[in-house]
Amino acid sequence: MNNKISSTHLERRAVVYLRQSTPNQVEFHRESTERQYALADRALTLGWDKSQIEVLDSDLGKSGQTTTGREDFHRLMAAVGLGEVGAVLALEASRFSRSQADWHKLLDICALTDTLVIDHDGIYDPNDFNDRVILGFKGTWSHTELHGMRLRLQGAKLNKAKKGELRCSPPTGYVYDPEGKLVLDPDEGVVAAIQLAFQKFRELRTAFKVMRYFCVNQIPFPRRRWRPGDIGTLHWGPANLSRITALLHNPTYTGTYVYGRRRSFNVIEAGQIKKVKIQQLPQEEWKVIIHNAHEAYISWPEYLSNCERLRRNCPISLSDGCPGTPREGFALLQGLVICGKCGRRMSPRYHGTGGCRAAYECTQARKQDGSVGACWSVAGAAIDTAVSAHVLSAFTDEQLDISLAVLSELENIADEADKTWQLRLERARYEAERAFRQYDATEPENRLVARTLEKRWNEKLQQLAELEEAYQKARLVQRLELTAVQRQQILQLANDIPTLWHASTTTNLERKEILGLLVKQVAITPIDAPERSTRVQILWHTGVTSELIATRPTNAEKFRTPNQVIQLIKELAVGRTDSEIAHELNRRGLVGGTGRAFTKKGVAWIRWKFGIEKPLSNPQVAHLGVSPEGYYSTSALAEKLGVGIHTVYYWRDKGIIQAFQETPRSPWWYIVTPEVLETLREKIRRVPVKSE
Repeated sequence: MNNKISSTHLERRAVVYLRQSTPNQVEFHRESTERQYALADRALTLGWDKSQIEVLDSDLGKSGQTTTGREDFHRLMAAVGLGEVGAVLALEASRFSRSQADWHKLLDICALTDTLVIDHDGIYDPNDFNDRVILGFKGTWSHTELHGMRLRLQGAKLNKAKKGELRCSPPTGYVYDPEGKLVLDPDEGVVAAIQLAFQKFRELRTAFKVMRYFCVNQIPFPRRRWRPGDIGTLHWGPANLSRITALLHNPTYTGTYVYGRRRSFNVIEAGQIKKVKIQQLPQEEWKVIIHNAHEAYISWPEYLSNCERLRRNCPISLSDGCPGTPREGFALLQGLVICGKCGRRMSPRYHGTGGCRAAYECTQARKQDGSVGACWSVAGAAIDTAVSAHVLSAFTDEQLDISLAVLSELENIADEADKTWQLRLERARYEAERAFRQYDATEPENRLVARTLEKRWNEKLQQLAELEEAYQKARLVQRLELTAVQRQQILQLANDIPTLWHASTTTNLERKEILGLLVKQVAITPIDAPERSTRVQILWHTGVTSELIATRPTNAEKFRTPNQVIQLIKELAVGRTDSEIAHELNRRGLVGGTGRAFTKKGVAWIRWKFGIEKPLSNPQVAHLGVSPEGYYSTSALAEKLGVGIHTVYYWRDKGIIQAFQETPRSPWWYIVTPEVLETLREKIRRVPVKSE
């Protein structure tokens, strides 16, 4: 027995620790595993009883760079710390750990509890200076060895990447040919889906809208899987946002070979060092960039433009001066307005019911230097109206032939949608024919196989029939083909831009997109003298600037009922109740000075405030019998029909005669038509109706 092994060591357990880095090593490097298990025999030779020898082998196939997930290593550390272990055995220091911090922590605990360390070279006492130096050197050498292997592997990998020969899993839309070159996917459906995604991003300008387009139109999105056991298998499924953004951020689709776009680094979580953080590097830090390395879907400038568009769309980048993507709010200049006083970007603020009143506010200084309060703010309605009118006046036949552009765009969209459907149908027909060939090639007597293949064939036929039915519905609903009448309607509408702009079917988002295509920035500056107003300076994408002056209402004027509402109430006052007037105003999307919807009491107050009378509410008009609009009062109708007024009341309560009151406790007025008279003749046969 070695003189370093005392009786106190033999009274405690001898723990044999086994570890290999990967499951692949465990499966194919079995000699190493056998050598590690053989350490139990060495412990028996050194004097430990067989019952005192424990083998820990649950960490086989786990990396030694960290202790995370290595349960047996933690059990070993706990047992050594409790003084239950007399010696720990491993084939070499790297089996315990590849991290010097974890290695020295183990040595410190072994020294405190007088635990020996045994490997295939010898027996070491951590309390002995010479042994401690050797053990420290072994840990350092293990770490150095790992570093050297990493440098060699990464150097060879980088050298191969610089030649464009390092193969990685290709993105969807590409495959490797037999010569190892990256080529377009041989499946036309895959190529068409990728091209459609890029085309839709050019039109819709946000990844979310592209994803929604695929989902709404039920267009599946391809994905080739390259994991073990499923290499190169094509799967079709719904397009999600992460797949669309990954597609747009990937430079491989430009025909460029890129290596080193990301780097990983260690982070500390729950007191443990984990290599889990992946950081996207800026383009200037990419290690390898080789243009025109393979066939491309889009150009490199378009890729850069897409990345910039995605950055500008991100809500986090709004504070960095990016306008963001247009949204449904009422502020038409969202993302375009900058402050004429400080030059910072102004943000919209919404007030009133449903955010119907928009204002532009400059508060960026507060976020940057802690300034108190806003720089200034202004109501947005007058500014939006002035800018919209100026932009619409810029549309002339000489400057823009918008009709042909719209028509051409719709035809391109229809062609792309129809092409996608045709590829889906072609794939479904192929799968149905393939299932039939498999069924037809089966011997009729082999019913066990024939029944399964027949069922599969019927399923493919059912899928084909459902897809053909969906295609026919799509042709009707989505208008994949434009008729001559539709083409003429598009030409007429496109030539009348103001009508399209003010149409109820045109959303605020669409108006913002039109402005964004024409206007780059809008600077607004307050003017207090000689008249309270706002200077509006428009910077067009062409570089030309325009200057306008918009009214800037006071706080009292902000809450004043709009003149448009007052004029409309005057027009609707005759023949309508206050409730009906309020309903009509709300239907037209109008709001009062406070931004709220109209009510019966609100309309009555406005009529009283501005002296808008309702003639049919005046009893003196009722004494005339018939109003200028042709309505009958109760007495006039009773006299015309030769009946009592209570009979007219009865008919009114039963709904036989249509009647209304403009205001509560005002006279009733009756709408008498030839059809109503014919109905009443049947009810009053004994009383002849007086002729006109």
